[in-house]
Amino acid sequence: MNSPTTRIPFTTPVLFLIFNRPETTRKVMEAIRKARPTKLYIVADGPREGRKEDIKKCGESREIASVVDWDCDVTKLFRHENLGCGKGPSSAISWFFEHETEGIILEDDCLPSPSFFSFCAELLERYRYDTRIMEIGGNNFEKKNARGKDSYFFSNMIYIWGWATWRRAWKLYNYEMKHYNEITSKGYLEGHYDFNYETEHFNYIFEKMHTGDDRTNRKTVWDYQWQFTCKINSGLTIVPERNLVRNLGFGADATNTRDPQGVGHDLKLDEMEFPLKHPEFTMVARGRDQTYFNEICSSKVTRLKSRIKRFIPKPVFENVKLLFKRCVQLVAKARNIRLGPEPRMLENQS
Repeated sequence: MNSPTTRIPFTTPVLFLIFNRPETTRKVMEAIRKARPTKLYIVADGPREGRKEDIKKCGESREIASVVDWDCDVTKLFRHENLGCGKGPSSAISWFFEHETEGIILEDDCLPSPSFFSFCAELLERYRYDTRIMEIGGNNFEKKNARGKDSYFFSNMIYIWGWATWRRAWKLYNYEMKHYNEITSKGYLEGHYDFNYETEHFNYIFEKMHTGDDRTNRKTVWDYQWQFTCKINSGLTIVPERNLVRNLGFGADATNTRDPQGVGHDLKLDEMEFPLKHPEFTMVARGRDQTYFNEICSSKVTRLKSRIKRFIPKPVFENVKLLFKRCVQLVAKARNIRLGPEPRMLENQS
């Protein structure tokens, strides 16, 4: 196996997004330091209004990220105001691609393995002009990695805990999802999903992202809009056979990963083998997409099931569960929707 760390100099630009988490910022910064990119962009969101603790934590995070002790062209954007977890990252990525045509994006709680950088760099170059590919992801959520003979496969899902893309792809992004009404009114998304759970999930999410629902709104997310962008442009994501990024941000102080047992909390860092083995065909691995999506559904369903069981006697709960299942089948039949397998229950979650 060739060591990916021998690639010197590492010329792929890196965007580092930070906020108020000095401890995770330190760990991710150390991973970036080991990669020694020749171009580093650092964007820091400002302290939240009325949160005095943010002033200190934001300051500490900025100090940590500013210690660049290798030969590197550093560009900083340290904001005074707080744009939040939606507009903040999305506007930062847009700013990044005003300066660069391609690059790697890392948030302050996404810890990459050393080979993640070389994996992204090689594929950014390989698919630079292939407009079918819109993203290179760093995660693999499958419990058993290295299922195929190739180093990666293609997906219809996005993976944003450490990823890479090109200006040509990001320029299609729109935070307000301006094409949503036209897309839905003309039924363009109909038939573009493989199973019922995926259809209902994204129909619900995209509607809330567009309308700005109080609970699931554009203020705290930007990635569902990116998923919508990739979907309406038939864009594919590259998924590594091995998991190359670990999310350190699960917990009460997070915005979108507050559940410490949420999907992906137990991902382990792995290393990619080089030279990469490239797929011979550019086709979506639909079965693997369904496995990934069912993992998400199963986690949410299991937590909901646990909460319900606390208040409903077991016999009643079982009857309600059967009734719900039957209703789903009837609705799917009436709407001529093919149901995929039920989400697998995760036994280790309560």
